[in-house]
Amino acid sequence: MGAVSSAAQMQSPDAIAELARIWRRYEGDPDGAIHAITETAARALKTARASVWLLAEDAAEMTCVDLYEEAEHRHSSGIVLRATDFPHYFAAMLEEETIAATDAHTDPRTAEFSGSYLGPLGIGAMLDAPIRTGLRLVGVLCHEHIGPAREWGLGERKDAAFLASLASLTLELKNRGMREALLAATLESTGEGILASDDTRVLAYNQRFLDMWKLESSAMRSFEGVRSYIASRTALSGLVGAANEAFAGADGESIDVLELDDGRVFERSSRPQMMGKQAVGRVWSFRDITAQRRAEAALRASEAKMRDLAIRDGLTGLFNRRHVLELLDESLTRALAAGERISIGLVDLDYFKRVNDELGHLVGDSVLRDFAKQLTQRFRASDHVGRYGGEEFLVVLRGANTAAAARIFEEVRSGFRNRDFGAVPKYTFSAGIAELGVDGADAMELLARADIRLYEAKRLGRDRTVSSIP
Repeated sequence: MGAVSSAAQMQSPDAIAELARIWRRYEGDPDGAIHAITETAARALKTARASVWLLAEDAAEMTCVDLYEEAEHRHSSGIVLRATDFPHYFAAMLEEETIAATDAHTDPRTAEFSGSYLGPLGIGAMLDAPIRTGLRLVGVLCHEHIGPAREWGLGERKDAAFLASLASLTLELKNRGMREALLAATLESTGEGILASDDTRVLAYNQRFLDMWKLESSAMRSFEGVRSYIASRTALSGLVGAANEAFAGADGESIDVLELDDGRVFERSSRPQMMGKQAVGRVWSFRDITAQRRAEAALRASEAKMRDLAIRDGLTGLFNRRHVLELLDESLTRALAAGERISIGLVDLDYFKRVNDELGHLVGDSVLRDFAKQLTQRFRASDHVGRYGGEEFLVVLRGANTAAAARIFEEVRSGFRNRDFGAVPKYTFSAGIAELGVDGADAMELLARADIRLYEAKRLGRDRTVSSIP
């Protein structure tokens, strides 16, 4: 492996703050938003190239929708990668994990690109973050480092994951027709209500002002009446004070926000009309930003959802393998420090291959989802449940020794015998249990021992829990 690039050791800028600085320019413009994401990705992670790739429905190929090259400040698109040409990369990508290739030429996930792509462009390291919409993988956000090998730090991986979540949000909004909704909100914001006055009289106003404040033109005869009415409609007393102060005729320009008692939100800007150095009047413009505020709240909620999806398995909704292993490490560290008991269970569905072969993968997927739901409902909130791989699951039971863990699994199994499986074919599961301090001192040892006992449960006829081997 080549020397690690010194650029990788530099403190990268906060990708979230960087993108927040420019994000509003692209509301209602998904293509512009994707450009903003790749440009921010290149700057924040100090890579020469950043790109967004979308996966075909059948996962047979992937198309570049935007490639940004930092040195030329250039965007391009249209490159197509086919799974038949790069099978190892596609297989790794479909695992829906971040691909952090320190040396892209030797990493088995990216080495296929070495001769035709990496070498000619001088690319030494790659960081690819999965992009999902809903629970489905739709593409990747790719960062390409030109130069020698480069370690990708945890902060850089988190930045990449967050940027990928914004790309996902952009695609999701586009698919839902939000582009038209955001554009309509933006166009409406240009229809401002205007009011001009001196210290005592209303000098001018437009129809939009009347409509926004639900006033009749007859109400405009008294400036004092208009001022009092507007102050009375704001929901917060502090803003009422700000409204009165602005209407009193201060010389400076101001922008503030008024929250109305009917739930609407107006942005108000105010500027004096000058004659020489003398303020002779004031013009106010009112812009309805209610839709924008609601869209911002929806965006924040969607970002939180995207962050959650980054740690969830796309099919079952459980924690994915990477995250449940992180939770296991954290739980073991806490347990060792506090002297607490902790056990793990490796769980595997019995004869699951037969379900897929005889009934099809759609039925198999429904079984996996059903089992995930059962595990979530039957284990405690303090336990951690994740999909370990395929039809295998990992349960981390905090505060439980081997006997308690075995008892819990048998209670779950007993519940399965009496439950109505509905449209899902009846199934059973086998489990192997290991306890911290008894079967191992770290995650690797516990997983290895639990795996041996899971195998023993299979050998003994399945549909059972094994917590020890004589």
